[in-house]
Amino acid sequence: MEDRPMECPYAGSDRPPVIGAETLRDHAALARLRETGTPEVSLGGRENGLMVTRYEVAAAVLVEPALRGEHPLAVSMRTGADEEACDEERLFFLPTEEHRRLRRTVSRHLTHRRVAALVPRVRREADLLLAAVPRGEAVDLVRVFSRPFPVAVLCELLGIPREERGYVRDYLYGWIAEYGEASTVTESAGHALSRYLGKLIRARAESPGDDLISAMLRHGGEDSGLLREDTLAAVRFLLVAGHRPVTRLITDGLELLLRRREHWERLKAEPARLDDTVEELLRHVTPTTLASRYAGTPTEVDGAVLAAGGGVHCALAAVNRDPERFEDPDRFDPGRTPNAHLAFGLGHKHCLGSALARAELRIAFGTLLARFPHLALADPAPGAEEEPERRRLWVLPVPDTDHDPVPR
Repeated sequence: MEDRPMECPYAGSDRPPVIGAETLRDHAALARLRETGTPEVSLGGRENGLMVTRYEVAAAVLVEPALRGEHPLAVSMRTGADEEACDEERLFFLPTEEHRRLRRTVSRHLTHRRVAALVPRVRREADLLLAAVPRGEAVDLVRVFSRPFPVAVLCELLGIPREERGYVRDYLYGWIAEYGEASTVTESAGHALSRYLGKLIRARAESPGDDLISAMLRHGGEDSGLLREDTLAAVRFLLVAGHRPVTRLITDGLELLLRRREHWERLKAEPARLDDTVEELLRHVTPTTLASRYAGTPTEVDGAVLAAGGGVHCALAAVNRDPERFEDPDRFDPGRTPNAHLAFGLGHKHCLGSALARAELRIAFGTLLARFPHLALADPAPGAEEEPERRRLWVLPVPDTDHDPVPR
């Protein structure tokens, strides 16, 4: 996607404040921004738009029919050009009709029933990863669990054999720019994944299984060529969108629970509180920073007139801590009720994988609690302090000597 500023369709200052990724996770800065209403900002100096930080405004924006337009720089995936195979951004800025078709391809089959049927396999993947963690020595949680776990779950969902998952890991690990790591995805990794998925989709078309790819192919329509293109785009979208949020929730959520030890201990004593804890982690951590909408026709947003093509960007971390909606919003409270957070968005672009993400989080934290009830934060391993810019979470896994679970 071409990296250039888009034309600003708003009245006012020619130089709106620049909002970067760090600001979107800085709760103090977002609270100050909330005091200004719904200002015009520049996202990283590349794209201007209105910034929404209040819950009521965001809830209205995300479901507003007039804000179902497409990104001004939207580019179709239907180029057939191999060089586009590793361009992640295209998957999030598709033309409107193409985006709708892709979502329909996924939503018809990524159902609550499918997620429920997948749960035993998700538990198995969590068990296998944590069974390999050395006891009694500090480990990097991102490396040993919070990054590989959602990848394994997605592979199970898609029916990717264990011995062939290297294509997915090479691609997705390169896109993870979290915790101080630079994005290192290579063109070859993107092409290799695209070729592998194309081959897999053709094989499933001839010999279906019980996986999501087979389901999308089985009920997708009569145009086999278009159907396979849609399935490939849908699979890539699921892979890039379904990995990072879960990784962040596990990493940041576990750090919160271990730093505020009373929450960890209470979960150990009352496992039934796990669902409420996951919901509060979703609100408190909010792994996805922005939910954007674009005006298909001129419309009004919080008193401002937005021209066709203009963007509105909801800062979800701010929305989920709006004091007008949540009492004492900066306090982590697993008993909070009601807790109608917007971590998964709303409207026509709400997160299609919300049920799967919730299942992954419940299983991840539940398995960590069962295997390592005495889990604690640890100092980084020797040598890690030489790279202070790499924000990692080091934990000390200590098993329960009376009951160390085995993989189910």
